[in-house]
Amino acid sequence: MKSSAPPAPRENRLIELWSLREDTTFETAADDPGTALVSTRWDEIRLPATDPLVFRALERMTYGPVSLDNVLPGFSDPAPVPGDPRRAALDSTLEAVRHAVVRTLALADGTEQLAVVPIVREARFTPGRPAADTVHRMSRFATLRVGPRGSLLESPLSAHRVLLHTPQAMWLVSCYIRPVSVRETARLLGLPVDEVRTAVGYLEASGMLVAGATGPGQEPVTFAEDRDPVLEHWSPRELMLHNRSRPGLHDEPVGPAGTATGRAAGAAGAATGRVAGATGAAGMPVEAPPGSDGVPIMLPVPDLDRLVAADPRLTTVLEARRSVRVDDGRPLSLAQLGELLYRSARARPAAGRPYPSALSVYPLELYVTVAGSGELPRGTYYYDPAAHTLLALGTEPDLVDALLDEAGTNAGMSEEPPVLISMTARFRRMGAVYPGTAYSVLLKEVGALQQTLYLVSTAMGIGPCALAFGDTVTSARAFGLDWRAESGVGEFVVAGLPTGTVVVAERT
Repeated sequence: MKSSAPPAPRENRLIELWSLREDTTFETAADDPGTALVSTRWDEIRLPATDPLVFRALERMTYGPVSLDNVLPGFSDPAPVPGDPRRAALDSTLEAVRHAVVRTLALADGTEQLAVVPIVREARFTPGRPAADTVHRMSRFATLRVGPRGSLLESPLSAHRVLLHTPQAMWLVSCYIRPVSVRETARLLGLPVDEVRTAVGYLEASGMLVAGATGPGQEPVTFAEDRDPVLEHWSPRELMLHNRSRPGLHDEPVGPAGTATGRAAGAAGAATGRVAGATGAAGMPVEAPPGSDGVPIMLPVPDLDRLVAADPRLTTVLEARRSVRVDDGRPLSLAQLGELLYRSARARPAAGRPYPSALSVYPLELYVTVAGSGELPRGTYYYDPAAHTLLALGTEPDLVDALLDEAGTNAGMSEEPPVLISMTARFRRMGAVYPGTAYSVLLKEVGALQQTLYLVSTAMGIGPCALAFGDTVTSARAFGLDWRAESGVGEFVVAGLPTGTVVVAERT
């Protein structure tokens, strides 16, 4: 029977390699043979390079990870010869392009273990060698996932990502799901302490591991990020979403495909399965959900000319806007529901819809759930914004009950609302044209539509209330959707107000 004890530690086999990011180029400046021109995704750097060694180092680094000892013997020595002008020139060059330099740890046979890649212009990477008894833990904001070329670590607090090339690198990272010392990690993995010190130094400098501290009397280990008041109210998911939804703190594509900030979208799309090109412009055909049946219900079309004269002034509506929660709300008439949807969400010929949408993609769809007792039978309906009609979905009664019960609870009401408007998003429409930030853009559009519904409802004298959230599974089942392709992103309830209730000046 084989022993389960870890193998005896070996001598430190790790070597440090240097390279430039794959999107970085190097060439001799056309106007000055003595100048090296390094072009990164963020800037173009002109470097005086009178020593051929600088040219040779940069050129080799464009080919992939290289030991700079092969360019300048003794470069990796912990105690370099002081006053060496060639070392000074190379150090100065590496400092100037530090935000484009990838640092890799490899075995002596060339097997790459992990690499630290800068992802922002301000990236600074200065790995140390922590003491053997230093305790580390993975940052609570770090995420381990599969990337196009294997596993990687990333964090919204880090200016780097870490590529894990081998199972051994994954084993090292897995040791830090709890606080553990460098010495203990070396024992668990059967590796030399010095080798683990080097690797942990890389992971700590990249921000993926955080070092612990003990107080007087060796109190339990604490970590600064757990006590940071700035981070206290951020969940890891929300901070990552915020970090990746705007440019500046990462190198992923942001903005419309084809723009300067989104020029990497093609490569990113190929890696993640996205399809480039808009699939949901303002004039695209409406695709009814698969569960719709029966004859479309024609909604009344309001007389906009009359409303121009009858509506309260914009300032009056803005000042009167409130979230109105009434337990004795009345069902909307078909004319009221038709007016609300027509003025807020219909597809206008050659003019988009009344609310704004990035690049006029309009990924949002509306589903209306009514409690009944009015002109519409109790049930769920799909709103066709082009035809201004409702299509009955034939939803099971228990799902209709669940939608309305949940909406009433989320609105703080003791009864179900007369009308629930559910907003869903057909994600592919936005993902195709806003790679990397599609979800963030979607939520902004939800807010724009909700405010439009608020203002129109207020002008009409009916009670509006946006909800903070809804149940993804319930709505998907009720509307017959695959939530991965189309899912709920916003909810809004409206009600006719009891007699005598006024939220804005009466129409004339």
